[in-house]
Amino acid sequence: MAIHEYGLIADTHGHVHPRVFELFDGVEAIFHAGDVCGEDVMTELRTIAPVFAVAGNCDWGGDDLPNERIEETSFGKIALSHGHLIPGSTSRPEKFVEHFADQKPRIVLFGHSHIAYKRQHEGVWVANPGAAGKPRFKIIPSLIRLRWNSETDAFVFDQTTLDWSPSGRRIHG
Repeated sequence: MAIHEYGLIADTHGHVHPRVFELFDGVEAIFHAGDVCGEDVMTELRTIAPVFAVAGNCDWGGDDLPNERIEETSFGKIALSHGHLIPGSTSRPEKFVEHFADQKPRIVLFGHSHIAYKRQHEGVWVANPGAAGKPRFKIIPSLIRLRWNSETDAFVFDQTTLDWSPSGRRIHG
């Protein structure tokens, strides 16, 4: 198969948006960059695909949710960190590349800021899918479906905003 797909999500804060099941349908794995805020979230996401998550500043931690993790994927390594324990990293995401340099990831996924971000630094993709939980801080919730083409070694980060309004109208920040 030339295309491999993964779900990138963060800052659910105890809530799984109903569209997550549709948007992540068929992904090989889901990577959660912290502030899961409840085992129910992990249980729901595991009905879609295997979930690899890290603890955020609002999480319980433990074996299931380490502070950082490196996972091997079809495209190479992905490093996960919520970001709250790496000083200055959420305002200067290139710090994640420095922090994980020894592990040589192709992608670093982080959360915490609730602000979507995607950029390459020194050949490493650094991404924040935005916060997928109910809106906070007047930021529109979002997540990313990552597509990697093994034939061309190309990444596509497909960001989708999530509407939590009861009327179905788009939420404006």
